[in-house]
Amino acid sequence: MLSGNNDLRNCLICLGGEETESIDRVKLSLPYALECNTNYFADVMRHLSTSLPGFKDYTFVFTRSVTELPRKFDNKPNIVVFIMGDEWARVPTYSSKVHAIFKAPGQDMKLAFHRNWWRFNAMALVQYTRQQAKRFPHHYRDVSKNIFAIPYGYYRLPEREQVTPINKRKIDASFTGSIDHRKVLGGLIKTNKVLSRERMVRTVDDWKRDKQYNVDVKLSTFFPKAADTPEFNDYPTILMDTKICLSPRGTHLETYRLCEGMYYGCIVIAEEQPAHWFAEQSPAFIVNDWATLPDLLDHLLSDPQRLQELQKASLEYWDKVLAPQAVSAHIASCLAPLADSIDISDGAREFFDSEAKNKADAFDDPRLGGKDKAA
Repeated sequence: MLSGNNDLRNCLICLGGEETESIDRVKLSLPYALECNTNYFADVMRHLSTSLPGFKDYTFVFTRSVTELPRKFDNKPNIVVFIMGDEWARVPTYSSKVHAIFKAPGQDMKLAFHRNWWRFNAMALVQYTRQQAKRFPHHYRDVSKNIFAIPYGYYRLPEREQVTPINKRKIDASFTGSIDHRKVLGGLIKTNKVLSRERMVRTVDDWKRDKQYNVDVKLSTFFPKAADTPEFNDYPTILMDTKICLSPRGTHLETYRLCEGMYYGCIVIAEEQPAHWFAEQSPAFIVNDWATLPDLLDHLLSDPQRLQELQKASLEYWDKVLAPQAVSAHIASCLAPLADSIDISDGAREFFDSEAKNKADAFDDPRLGGKDKAA
């Protein structure tokens, strides 16, 4: 972690209404404001402050709202917004009035089906249609120009000081989370989150009956109140002692658990993920049918050497892709092509022009999958 000497007064968290406060102050008094870990994102911004030329020319605003920002930002130039927790992937009403927007979860509306499960797939289609409807009337905007995805990071986890070697961990597989916290028509209709997690839990229960493995499945209350439950208080300890972290989908395909498992050196098994930059090369195992989970668990747990290799891959992926320094580098690269629209110093302009050229060269290079790649 970087020292706290970097000035982050231009990094503000919206606390409701017109009230804002610097992220450095909020992380001390309200470390989980906006249902995210403000310490994690303060580290992201601190790395960005040392690597992004013209950093002080921007105002960085963290919020959960996709409909409005505090009025004091109405005519302020160079606003960069971070939207936390919009699981409906809505286009913010103010997207054309700000310089850039970064979202966790991202903007991808991927329609992910499960194999041979008509009930789940029907609900997936219904939810996808609802999500599309919630994007009106701003759906027509070309969101690829100034809206970008970033990872969740971790939520209520202490900073990782050391990692327990995977073959010394006592819990073979674990899941701590909610299943049904919002009743639809009195529970007659189950959402994709409920369907997926119920099937995963049943599958794990059936699998462990005839096994000698140690499995820890704890069902908590819904996410905003999870910190009030004993199950969630034990979550960091459980995760650090877990070999395989089970990460079923929530309302959105992306979850904190996938990033948190990597951070603590677990092997992660998840459902299909959106095609974001931070998920493309993920070492997580992806399943589209939880019925296949037992065979995958047996295969992984029977090979201690493979477990060690996969733990190393998880930790390296966190350090290279999901860690604050890696996320800040990606944010800088996203801001580079937009630099023409802001007033910055000549040195900053030179940096941005160089970053934009590097992206263009990578796009053209067939070795990197560029546009000239042979068919």
